[in-house]
Amino acid sequence: MKKLLKLLPTLALKPKAFILGVFLVAGLLGFFQTANAATAYYVDATDVYARSKPQSYAMGRLYNHTNTGQGRMDIQYVDSNGWAYGYAYGYVNRCVWAQYSYRRSDGSYAVNFRTNGTTVSDKCRTTNIYLDTSEFTNGEIFMNSTNTDGVVITLARDTYAWDNWLWNGGAWGNSYYRGVSPAGSKWKVRYTTKDGVGTMARPCYYDASGVLACTSDWYFIQRSSF
Repeated sequence: MKKLLKLLPTLALKPKAFILGVFLVAGLLGFFQTANAATAYYVDATDVYARSKPQSYAMGRLYNHTNTGQGRMDIQYVDSNGWAYGYAYGYVNRCVWAQYSYRRSDGSYAVNFRTNGTTVSDKCRTTNIYLDTSEFTNGEIFMNSTNTDGVVITLARDTYAWDNWLWNGGAWGNSYYRGVSPAGSKWKVRYTTKDGVGTMARPCYYDASGVLACTSDWYFIQRSSF
């Protein structure tokens, strides 16, 4: 078991790169598909989010396969904005969306995945491919009249933080955790997981001027921690 990392409130859980942007390189136009077979791809970026649909709820993270072996996604479809749909393996193990490509600030394009062209069987449905909230949350969505992207809470106890949740009913995060966030830390919570035990949230901190700010990176923490 890995050594727990005690996270400072001002430095908790640094965000990673390769998450932003929604553009597709011209050379990928031929990949738009409604084909009967998926293609096995592997994360070539540092990591990418798994989402319920393009630019929507985060549901976990896929890692660079050269580092962890957890980055395979059998892609069935890529839309015109560079979002891919298919079955993600590793710690995700379900049908999700992920950002296939994006445009850099200098105008060039980057791709988050690579492939050797291996064709595989479809594992995901081909209609209603946007995941409904009932497929990953128990219905507890945190928002208020002024903030629809989560509600800030204070941890009542030291709390594990994970990149991924065990969606198969494990009621726990996966073995690859990011550390422990101490009691008193602030988090912006977005939704409670289907099993009612976990929550998707992002860590917050006070900047130099004393204003509370929240990182852009999402993790899972336990619902009972606040």
